[in-house]
Amino acid sequence: MEMTSLKRILVGVDGSENALRAVEFAGTLAKGFGAEVTLALVFTPSDHERLSGKATYMGKETKLGGERLRPAETLLEEMGVKHRSVVEFGHAAEQLLRLAKDHDLVVVGTRGLSPFKEALIGSTSHRLVQGGKAPVLVVP
Repeated sequence: MEMTSLKRILVGVDGSENALRAVEFAGTLAKGFGAEVTLALVFTPSDHERLSGKATYMGKETKLGGERLRPAETLLEEMGVKHRSVVEFGHAAEQLLRLAKDHDLVVVGTRGLSPFKEALIGSTSHRLVQGGKAPVLVVP
């Protein structure tokens, strides 16, 4: 991949501080390359069991996942970076790998909100590095 072709950056967000650092890093890259950032929030099976049957927009101006997306969206707005947000349901790594097919780069934090920790990096970032075709940038 030529770095000059960096036009679409996917960032996995979950409301954690690690994810917000990844958003900031991706925003800096996006500004430099004139790229668009896609913020992707994935509700895992344990998260969305209680949400089944609810629409993405739950009420006037209330977007599903808004409390987890809002800080990242605000940060990119303040940076002047073009962005959009998507909410998916399923396993985080699988959904991010699917979305990554339409992006030039994937940016994630080392660990998210999961109570389970791996020795060096989180399980989602680990799977993205091993299983995707797009380059993955893991931000500590």
